[in-house]
Amino acid sequence: MPINCIAIDDDQNSLENLNAYLTKLPDLQLVKSFTDPLKALTHISVSEKVDIIFMDIEMPALSGIELASLLRQKTKHLIFTTAHPKYAIDAFGVDADAYLLKPYSMLHFTKTISNLYPSEGLDNSCIEEDFFFVPLNDEPNDLVKIEFSDLVLFEQINEMVYFRTMKQNYVNFKLSFGKISNMLKKHPAFIQVNSSAIISKLHIKSFLGDQIVLTGGLSIQLANKYKNSFLLFLKENLLKSNFVNDN
Repeated sequence: MPINCIAIDDDQNSLENLNAYLTKLPDLQLVKSFTDPLKALTHISVSEKVDIIFMDIEMPALSGIELASLLRQKTKHLIFTTAHPKYAIDAFGVDADAYLLKPYSMLHFTKTISNLYPSEGLDNSCIEEDFFFVPLNDEPNDLVKIEFSDLVLFEQINEMVYFRTMKQNYVNFKLSFGKISNMLKKHPAFIQVNSSAIISKLHIKSFLGDQIVLTGGLSIQLANKYKNSFLLFLKENLLKSNFVNDN
């Protein structure tokens, strides 16, 4: 079945660029596009639910954040497309599934869609560049760049999510642990070890009992639910010794 999409952007060129990307992914079908957010609100409010709404943020009369709060229940997935990184926290506040920063590449676009529909045969093997961006709570207009190779541990403690890197730790209380963990689990360098923690395989220093020691002395407990997959990883990367019997 096709993935039905609606696009809302007051910039006609942006709509044309988005449509050009959509046509390269045959499973996606653009059923309607709008340059006027008020017309989009009127139409979508009385229409059937769609699979994806692509939405700009800075638009006249009604911002994308405001419009999303009114239409979120009318779409399975919400993807913001904007040239302004400062709205990232607001986007997550209205339960956005993705945040495409203009100008975004076809590679980034494909990765975003394949993360939402991993079983649709889209190319979900590529990770955009070697990094991702995280919005900061104390600086709502700022984003911090985190390199995959630098990330040691991603975990949730109570309502907070922590990105623990080799250089610094970052905390956020608005990001979804589930969404970030789904992204990291698609990356071959990461593995989940308990219900609230994903670690970098590259930063494992030792494994004693049920405790995994990571770079920087961080220690994380391996839960029974994830033990088989972790032990399989260790077995596949274990340097075995061959003992020769001279007798």
